[in-house]
Amino acid sequence: MTLKEIAKIAGVSIATVSYALNDSDKVSEAVKEKILKIAAEANYKPDKRAQALRTGRAKLIGILTEDISFVFTASIIRGIYKFAEENNYHVVLSDTRLKEKVGKHYEDTAKYKDDINQKLEFLLGYHVDGIIYIGSHDRDISGIVETDKPIVYTYCFTDSDSDYMILYDNTKCAYEVTDRLIKKGHRKIGLIRGPEASFPSNERFMGYQMALMDSRIPLNLSYVKTGEWSFERGYEAAMELLKQEDRPTAIFALNDYMALGTLEAAEKCGIKVPEELSVVGFDNTDMCNVVRPRLSSVSLPVEEMGYLSAKMVHDICTCPEGIKSRKITLPCSVVARGSVAECRE
Repeated sequence: MTLKEIAKIAGVSIATVSYALNDSDKVSEAVKEKILKIAAEANYKPDKRAQALRTGRAKLIGILTEDISFVFTASIIRGIYKFAEENNYHVVLSDTRLKEKVGKHYEDTAKYKDDINQKLEFLLGYHVDGIIYIGSHDRDISGIVETDKPIVYTYCFTDSDSDYMILYDNTKCAYEVTDRLIKKGHRKIGLIRGPEASFPSNERFMGYQMALMDSRIPLNLSYVKTGEWSFERGYEAAMELLKQEDRPTAIFALNDYMALGTLEAAEKCGIKVPEELSVVGFDNTDMCNVVRPRLSSVSLPVEEMGYLSAKMVHDICTCPEGIKSRKITLPCSVVARGSVAECRE
């Protein structure tokens, strides 16, 4: 049944039927109830694509993921769906499957620019109101995506002040972890960072240094080791730290994999955690609750990032002048568990 047919049965105009089906206050409750009853009895289903062409809005959000299998992508998508369900939106998703193509070489993403934009065109074919681009790694992806459609970047960013982004604060949370360790009496705090070219690694390293500086603790570069975000490199880096004559009393590893490698190295060296060595990770993955002692870590606001990304798409489409900032940076939270104790030295 079409809108025209419903209008004829109800004895109203097509516009009135449209207003009623969209719950507009331009129609009285009595007329609205009558129209909705006719539509329900006829099992009327609106043509979303035609509706989008007619109104310019489909109440449809497109999600473009670099790879759906990356650790935080599912949680970000969960946040998007939460907003969508609360606000009567639908979601369509396209996955570029970059993980097997670039591995850890995120700088190679630009080589797949054409693939990414083909996936984008697929989403645009659904007449989505806007796009949420979910990165696989917190980094700059300037110049990769090409569209005039509203787009919000999350778990990645661009160098343009005109782009919309939902991010989290790497520096502040690394500062907080280091400061907490200092307040527990630790002054010899080792750091296992990620690759030197990594944006989040550099931001977290900055937070670590700022906390040391604010507590007047000199930066000891022999306590700073570089890993590759892996368990193996975390283990190797921790071994280098723990074999030092004046070894650290705490180690802050900038992801959970390297922190788990640190726990393994401590066990190999006969060093008790947390009695003789405190360990903190980053990302608060499920592994933190599996190991013993349970691993203290940093929890990222990934579900909230997804939720706010969807809200920003909605705001861009409905009230762009009300958007106070195109870039929202959310705080992280430190989850304290059994791997940290007071320094005994």
